[in-house]
Amino acid sequence: MWAGLLTGGLPCGLLFALSLAGDALASQLAVYAVLVALYLGLVLAICTSSPLSRWIWRHLWAFLLLIGLVCLGIQSLVAESFLQPIVFLVPLIYAALAYPGGRVAAVGLFFLGLMNLGIWLGGQRYPMAFLFPTFGYGTFMIFTYAFVQLSIQQASARHEADRLAGDLANQRDYLARLIEITATLTRDLDLATVLEQVAAEGRALAHAAQVRVWLLDDDGDQASGAMRLAAAVPPSADTRAASWGSDSIEQLAATVSGTRLVLPLIAKGATIGALELHDSPQGPFTSADARLLQPFANAAAVAIENARLYEQARLSATLSERNRLARELHDTIAQGLTAVTMQLEAAQRGFERDPARARTRIIRAHELARAALEDVRRSVWTLAAPLIDGRALGHALEELTEQFAARTGLPASYAHSGPPPPLGHAAATQVLRIVQEALQNIEKHAHAQTVAVGSALEDGELRIWVRDDGVGFAPDALLPHSDGNGFGLLSLRERARLAGGTLHVESAPGAGTCVIVTLRVVEHATELH
Repeated sequence: MWAGLLTGGLPCGLLFALSLAGDALASQLAVYAVLVALYLGLVLAICTSSPLSRWIWRHLWAFLLLIGLVCLGIQSLVAESFLQPIVFLVPLIYAALAYPGGRVAAVGLFFLGLMNLGIWLGGQRYPMAFLFPTFGYGTFMIFTYAFVQLSIQQASARHEADRLAGDLANQRDYLARLIEITATLTRDLDLATVLEQVAAEGRALAHAAQVRVWLLDDDGDQASGAMRLAAAVPPSADTRAASWGSDSIEQLAATVSGTRLVLPLIAKGATIGALELHDSPQGPFTSADARLLQPFANAAAVAIENARLYEQARLSATLSERNRLARELHDTIAQGLTAVTMQLEAAQRGFERDPARARTRIIRAHELARAALEDVRRSVWTLAAPLIDGRALGHALEELTEQFAARTGLPASYAHSGPPPPLGHAAATQVLRIVQEALQNIEKHAHAQTVAVGSALEDGELRIWVRDDGVGFAPDALLPHSDGNGFGLLSLRERARLAGGTLHVESAPGAGTCVIVTLRVVEHATELH
């Protein structure tokens, strides 16, 4: 628009000057042409991207003064006050782009003054020659300023919208990456693997050169702040710092110090360690980096704590199984072998005095040895369960029940209703162990006449039960650590928990016993590690 007005105003002035060429001096035309060329040169100089343009914008006041004087010269050479004053509008646009409203108003008044001075010097000294340009172009200058400010606001709004869109895209990509990382961290429950993944993913996410994962010692507490280096990427990063230092773990918060960023690892409201990052190629870490990476540190803390709890549970289950086996060996095999030894020793001492009684003791020792052998076979049978999955669990339970019936001579049956249970290897094996142990308890203690094993899958819930019509017992009367004369309720409940379910025992003296395991399952269950 401004180019059109300018190309309209300057030629009109030039034609007017040419019309006077026959009466005026030729030098006036030459001066007009030089001033017009200088005017266009100044406009082009500020519009182009060059060192001169940058200098002009830094010294805009000098540019406005110079181009204002050029406009004064052009106006004074042309005795026309209708279109020629438009040359004063173009430099006002640059003032509106760079100056606040008060300074733009001062520049506009300065240009109006130069305009009227040029009209007066051009020989038009009647009131209308000054009145129309002053009010007309003054109003035009106000509209120009308003239009420029509106354009600036729109450009600023577009720039802000683009910036927000870019930030939103970055946040979306970061959240997607964080979700992916969280899924990766929670996929594995091995503590060493999780720690390595935390260090590697933290390094990739923060673009850091080195990452260390520090954990509170198992035998330490927050007050002492005893920390150990749990993982480092690259592995050579652990040579840079042999110890945690003097930072208090109790008051640990996100700390930014140049090329080092420390983030607390907080799980269930307690600080369990710290994530230490070093040397980002993008420059020193900032508080914005700390805010961006803290959600990752929180997810990492949860994954680490889950792995630690799983490791503790696995160790607890191992110890419980060892204790159960120790009690089993002590209550059965060890006692049986002790009795065999005592019978043989007594027979040996009395063999010459009372051979008949000695033979009786030897026969009794033989019977005790056979009973101990049966206990050994039963224990081996319990421990020798194969790894199975949910699809084969029904067949394994049916085979287990048939072996029990063949070994004991008791009527025993198995039945299942619903689709095959979708269990992983670990969960299915734990269920099989529970049924094995329950059948072994029936064989040893229940004095049952019939046994029934069953399972049912309905509405995402799998129930497995072992029922007998034996002597029963009072479950509430047993101590939490007691095995109920070898019944092993603690072991059964621990196995049920490891399988992801719960165990319930229904029994009463003289009313038999029913052991029930309940698990929530999904259509596509993943294997429990």
